[in-house]
Amino acid sequence: MITYQQSVRYRIVLCGGRKVSTMSVTPLRGGQARQDELLAATIDVLRETGYDRLTIDAVVARARASKTTVYRRWPSKSALVVAAFTDAVRAIPARPDTGSLREDLVVLLDGLVAEFDRLGDVMTGLIGELRRSPDLAEAMRTGFIKARRQVMMDVFDQARERGEIAGDADLETIWYLGPALVFFRTLMLGEPVDGAFVRRTVDEVVLPVTRAAT
Repeated sequence: MITYQQSVRYRIVLCGGRKVSTMSVTPLRGGQARQDELLAATIDVLRETGYDRLTIDAVVARARASKTTVYRRWPSKSALVVAAFTDAVRAIPARPDTGSLREDLVVLLDGLVAEFDRLGDVMTGLIGELRRSPDLAEAMRTGFIKARRQVMMDVFDQARERGEIAGDADLETIWYLGPALVFFRTLMLGEPVDGAFVRRTVDEVVLPVTRAAT
């Protein structure tokens, strides 16, 4: 996570015939605590308004800050929302190691359900903006999805070493079956996901295809 001492902005310059990204630094008055307040306020406003109706005015009013404070660090609404979302999902779940693929998957999906409970309304509000905002799409795919995919793939690698997964199982497709079902039920249908649903998903959807030969 970028600390308050640095505001990262990149520009492309030519260096020996190569394009190189350089970084400029803009301090944020008020320190790390002030940054945290502004990003938390942005998430709160996103919950209430969605991306389209979110305004910098609403954020600074919620955080009791000034527009100058915000624009010193984040030059646009999009930049502020990207920073807030990235900060909100920065805690990557630890890789479980229960000794059982089933139990590891249950732990991971239970954790994903908790994340959707915390941020699902924010994600729903951002989905429509992903096509229009490459920076936001990158934050969603890299800051959230890619990191959690890696944890899932690590769990599969452990299980394969234990002989729990067929050698020809298509893990690149299998890894998102559980998250996709949780996402659709929670964010698209608005229906609750409990422990029983997580376990049915693992037992009836994910595990059978990890063991099936093609």
